[in-house]
Amino acid sequence: MKSFYSNGKVLLTGEYSVLNGSLAIGLPTKMGQDMLVENILNEKISWLSFNMNSEKWFECLFDLKSLNVLGTSDKNISLRLKKILESSRDLNSKFLKTGKKIITNLDFDYKWGLGTSSTLINNISKWAEINPYELLKKTFGGSGYDLACAEANSPILFSLNSGKEKVIPVNFNPILKKNLFFIYQNKKQNTKKSLEEYQNQNLFDKSTINRIYKIRQDLMSTSNINEFRKLIDYHENIMSSVLKIDSINKKFRDYEGSIKSLGAWGGDFFLAVGPEDSLDYFKKRNYKIGYKYADFIL
Repeated sequence: MKSFYSNGKVLLTGEYSVLNGSLAIGLPTKMGQDMLVENILNEKISWLSFNMNSEKWFECLFDLKSLNVLGTSDKNISLRLKKILESSRDLNSKFLKTGKKIITNLDFDYKWGLGTSSTLINNISKWAEINPYELLKKTFGGSGYDLACAEANSPILFSLNSGKEKVIPVNFNPILKKNLFFIYQNKKQNTKKSLEEYQNQNLFDKSTINRIYKIRQDLMSTSNINEFRKLIDYHENIMSSVLKIDSINKKFRDYEGSIKSLGAWGGDFFLAVGPEDSLDYFKKRNYKIGYKYADFIL
């Protein structure tokens, strides 16, 4: 039996603009997904997926040679998975020559947007011995920062220039992390759809990218919470103006701190920077899933 593991992720700065060459801060999470692969004698691929509560949330059976779906609990998911397996075989012709039983286990809820797809892509790439970025291009698309986080043991700087990924591990361990919180918005955002909509537009000029670059630099160097708050407010205002979407800050006008969207706007987690009892504030407003920085980020 073979075992593979990949970290989840959040994008602290550079959402959307990372696709235009902006240098972004990616944070690997302590939660991730593991995958177990076992040989079986028949010419089938049996797939079982379990959630953070060890409950089965997806299962599928494929024909080994054709990868046709023989049975599934979710047709749409099985077709996406079939595409990943077909693309993996295209990248490595020696892949999937014998029957397999695959079991995946998530440490987080698949609705949270922490990387159910990216951890899967990375795990399958390690199993198939192929380039995960090539597999991503053939399947979901995106910048690839999430794949970089999947393999990272610390925060990273990520950039994408002329289709080439650059990953730099960094020592981002803010003194004020006791004031940093990650809160789930109670709804999942379709990242693939958001990126497709964004890529149909040309929203970022060089000046805007330079401003985001400078914010990233200053965030990494400051140890002052007021300065940190000003920087994320500035980043949020830039993105709100570019995307023509109201900032999530407007939902929490009485919060004694600052709030920043993470990744695709409209769902998943956001960052809150404020008092040490911030989790209580959000729980009272029915945002019951939240984590302190130290409990969430590697």
